[in-house]
Amino acid sequence: MRRQFGEQVAWIEEPNVFAMRLSGEIDGPSLEGLLDFQSDWSAGKDHIFVLCDLSAVTGATIEARRVLQGKRVTTPMTHLCIGASFTIRVVTEMVVRAARFIGTAPREMQIVFFASEAEARAYLDRPRPSRRGKRA
Repeated sequence: MRRQFGEQVAWIEEPNVFAMRLSGEIDGPSLEGLLDFQSDWSAGKDHIFVLCDLSAVTGATIEARRVLQGKRVTTPMTHLCIGASFTIRVVTEMVVRAARFIGTAPREMQIVFFASEAEARAYLDRPRPSRRGKRA
């Protein structure tokens, strides 16, 4: 299933990959629609991977930043970000850290940056230990 939110495009790769290609300046309504789509799809899942192509992002509006601040994420996820500029990487890491700190994102949320989609998909293909039964 592929959906368009303004310039932003998102699709699902079952069983646990939510993919998106972001471009231009991200606005609030587009980001809110995309994040609602992700939240609806990921509800009840143990963990998801968010494959996010950021290579064409030029910025984000104030409304988009407000949307991010107001969203509460409950599904553990790993963001695999592709092609992000240095500035976008720094801002993204700060947003994820702040979300973990204030409790709007699970502590298990991770972010990993890659130069290419091939590298990100190789990361996805790596075997991982089961997440079940690993609570402290």
